[in-house]
Parts: sequence; structure tokens; C-alpha cells
Amino acid sequence: MGKNVAVVAAGVGKKFPMGKQTVPALRDVSLSLPAGTLTALTGPSGSGKSTLLHLIAGLERVDSGTLEVLGNQVHASTPAELAALRLREIGFVHQDFSLLADLTLIENVRLPLEATGTARAAATTAAREAMARVGLEGLEQRFPAEVSGGQQQRAAIARAIVGNRTLVLADEPTGSLDSKTGAEIMAVLGQLRDEGVTVVLSTHNPANLSHADQVAVLHDGTLVSFDTNEGGEA
Repeated sequence: MGKNVAVVAAGVGKKFPMGKQTVPALRDVSLSLPAGTLTALTGPSGSGKSTLLHLIAGLERVDSGTLEVLGNQVHASTPAELAALRLREIGFVHQDFSLLADLTLIENVRLPLEATGTARAAATTAAREAMARVGLEGLEQRFPAEVSGGQQQRAAIARAIVGNRTLVLADEPTGSLDSKTGAEIMAVLGQLRDEGVTVVLSTHNPANLSHADQVAVLHDGTLVSFDTNEGGEA
């Protein structure tokens, strides 16, 4: 993998058990995602978007093919190696934010660094920097229930980039937000891309595709198109 390529999938397949049978979630998917770009995965529900994100994050294991992420052969990595990769370089943003209700926003954001043994003071400094990058200055001591849904999603994005992680994976990051707030979140992800972070997101919303450098369309687990978005907002 070249240093300017973040993700390379070659013939990736994934099946899940369903009763006594196995159901294919992805079939022979091949694509290459340049570093520092924003890629949108789109397609109907059940098309394999979330499965592909989970494979890139190392949260699920590839059944066939090869998958390299940030120079790591995740298809051949151990669970411990994948966990270390996530803590060090990969952030995952969930649609439901997944913030801990009894922690302040800055406590939520600094959690990944504390999990790696970073000292509290250094983790707090890094968390403040990450929150500033997504426009949350002044809200560090608020609890999730005390801020809006858009601000909660910004906090989840800050947690995903804290410590200068270089790959952000976002599963329907605007799915539970109104259109105006969703557009603001897409602008934040676009800004991160402009700063050199590689962003891969799944979305049902056609409006989000205008922010992407490339768009991958999935259907029934198959990659039906993968095109550079000439009209994307660079």
C-alpha cells in the first residue's frame, strides 16, 4: 500500500449466520481510498454499508479477500492488534453518538487517550484541542443531556479524532439530526478532510454526497459503482 492510500479492499467478502444458514453481507468488494479524502458509502438498508465500515475498523473479521488499513493487513491481524490500531489511529462515530451520560463532554472525548495510558493532564489538553476543532469551545464541562443533538455528534467526532487519529469512520452520522444540523456536521467532517484526516461515512441522505470526494454505491452487498465526485466540495 502506498503512503497516500488509506484503505485498500481486494475481493472482500463477509457472511453472517442466520439460523442454520449464512447470509452474505458483502460480496467481492474491491476499492481504494486515498488518504485525506472523504468517501461516502450509500445504498439502501441492508446493502452492506455498515458492514464495510465495521470491517475497516477491525470490528468484524473479513471472511474472504484482503483488507489493508493505514498500512496494516487487518484481514490477518489479531484482535489485540486491531484494538491497538483503533485506539491509536482510527475513530468511529455512531449515529446515536454513544456518549456516556454521566461524564462531561471533555471526559467523554479524552477517554480513548486515557485508555492508552496517557496522563490526565495531557489527555485533557488533547481533548480541548479536539473539541476546538469541531466548534465546541466553552462546552467542555457540559453533560451530554445539556447540549443539542448536533453538539453531541460534534463531541462524538472530537472523541474520534482526539490524539490526532488519522482515519474517521462514521456510520450514518446525520441520520438522527435535522437537515440543518446534519449539514453542519457534514461541514465539520469536510473540514477534517481538509486538515488531512481520511473520512469514510455511510449515509442514506443524497444531500451528504455533495461533500464527498468519491461515492461508493452498494446494493445487496455488491459494490455497483465507485466514482470520483467531480462536484464534491473540496
